[in-house]
Amino acid sequence: MSDANGYTEAQLQIQRMVREFSRKEVAPGAEERDRESRFDYELYRRLGGLGLPGMLLPEQFAGSDTDALSFCLALEEMSRVDMSLALTMWVGIQGAQSMAHGTDEQIAAWRGKYIEPTARGEMVSAGAITEPDAGSDTAALKTRAVADGDEWVINGSKIFISNAGLEHCGFAMVLCRTDEGYGIIIVPTGTPGYTMGPPLRKMGLRSSDTRELSFDDCRVPALNLLGGRGSGREAIITGGFYITRLYLGSQAIGVAAECLDLSLAYAKRRIAFKRPIARFEYVQGMLVEMALEVELGRLLRDKACRMHDAHQYYAKEAAMTKLFCTEMAKRAADHAVQVFGGAGYMDETPVSRYYRDIRAATIAEGTSEVQKYIIAREMGCFQDGG
Repeated sequence: MSDANGYTEAQLQIQRMVREFSRKEVAPGAEERDRESRFDYELYRRLGGLGLPGMLLPEQFAGSDTDALSFCLALEEMSRVDMSLALTMWVGIQGAQSMAHGTDEQIAAWRGKYIEPTARGEMVSAGAITEPDAGSDTAALKTRAVADGDEWVINGSKIFISNAGLEHCGFAMVLCRTDEGYGIIIVPTGTPGYTMGPPLRKMGLRSSDTRELSFDDCRVPALNLLGGRGSGREAIITGGFYITRLYLGSQAIGVAAECLDLSLAYAKRRIAFKRPIARFEYVQGMLVEMALEVELGRLLRDKACRMHDAHQYYAKEAAMTKLFCTEMAKRAADHAVQVFGGAGYMDETPVSRYYRDIRAATIAEGTSEVQKYIIAREMGCFQDGG
């Protein structure tokens, strides 16, 4: 049995559970956490109590092995009140998900130390890809790992890295150049030679942790290489980025949907020229555009998630979801500020925070311009006669 969107009853139950928790537990302190640039570890632990960080992990690792669409619905609901918290969660589970597909030796070493604590909400990881001179162009990465006996020696730096400075961040997954190509190497927090810069000051997403990382003759066991030698960049590009674009797109849908609800309610009660501003055509135009684009965004996201869950190739659909949803959420936040007028420019009004938070979404996980390139490529535009 499903609803008009095709969601199963199990998916709807997850959606309702996260919505209720987000409204009661997450929303009340969101403005304060943003103002203080503070992450609430105990709040994250409560997410673990609900089973949210473990949704995508196999049951044998304390997870629930949930489908991607259910997880995206959870991200959407959480992002309606706190985009930073939802971002911390999906970034923070990537390491454990990758570890769960490691070798028997790796799983034996990491299961109780990293994977299961992540599922319980006791730990997060950081994904260290971007560098000062290499963002969307991952081929330009300079951080290097050299094999030395039974160890890897890492030198280089990363920037704009989420989660690394959190007290419960257990490790970073570092994309490095190696003699065989590229490798993803696990670097535990506290490893000698691995240092973190101070928290970066940001326009938005202030209660999430973002830093620069440095590696100076940082040594880790050879066991810490994820996947085969030389497979790291391909794994990031063809696997990691596809699904994380759906996560970010889902966050954008949540922000846009909340901007719509808040704007509609405000337009109905705000009186100007002796009537509610919802009666003015220009205001109606903004509200209608927001409503239409939220619906379109969900259709794109849901299709891409279902393709992922069916193990179908979905590079184009992931890029379309990320491109459309993040750009439309940016427009929705702008419309919301406009509808609220002067009040929308004040930080006491949630739409001010949404306006700042959503701006990063068109940059992270591949810029909007890169998504257009990917879509054109998948349409065959670069083939002879295409």
